Amino acid sequence: MTPKEIAAQYEAKVFDSPDAARVAGFVLTETMRPRNVWNKASAASALVLKLIPKKTRGEAEEIGLIVEPWSVTGCYKPAEVNAPAA
Repeated sequence: MTPKEIAAQYEAKVFDSPDAARVAGFVLTETMRPRNVWNKASAASALVLKLIPKKTRGEAEEIGLIVEPWSVTGCYKPAEVNAPAA
């Protein structure tokens, strides 16, 4: 599977640059720089699997991957916290 297919399987957004993710309101997490295509898919899978618990716990509204030619970075959009009215 490719990193984009892995993202689709886990309903993660895919970005082509860190700036695109930041503009969309995502917070960047870990970056991996694999040496070949197979390791890139493995890195994408590992990053998504680390982000899923954030989404499950409600800390992340959405999760995503930034897929660049020589790296893969995890990211998530923090869940909005509703502040109580004063």
